[in-house]
Amino acid sequence: MEVALRIVSFPSFSKNGNSQELGRKTSLVSSALPETAASVAIAATIVGAAATLLVRRTKASEVTELRLKECGDCAGSGICSECNGEGFVLKKLSEESAEKARMASKTLATRYTAGLPKKWSYCSKCSSARSCSTCGGRGKLSY
Repeated sequence: MEVALRIVSFPSFSKNGNSQELGRKTSLVSSALPETAASVAIAATIVGAAATLLVRRTKASEVTELRLKECGDCAGSGICSECNGEGFVLKKLSEESAEKARMASKTLATRYTAGLPKKWSYCSKCSSARSCSTCGGRGKLSY
């Protein structure tokens, strides 16, 4: 492989811009084909190795995914099914109690709101963590 060399000259000025110190500088410029070919070969090797590692990791993750099944409690959402991820549960009135409260109310506004739940408590299933306690909020269970 031959390397082509060229001599290039260009005008040069002093640092203070004085034109009296005008001179010529010469520089040797070489063709960079051998270095370019080597760098391309190295880059191709690195890219090939990275692609191989990526394929191996993808295959390993596919095997891991096959061993997981959907959580039955949260149906794969990872959210607590009892409180719907709110962390608290409203205490519902029975139909009879709600009907009695509606009949006893004096105005239309209180007739509507009388049957609605007024008390609440923290979710006992997830302890107010809002995520499914069975799968830990992931939505998947391992066999």
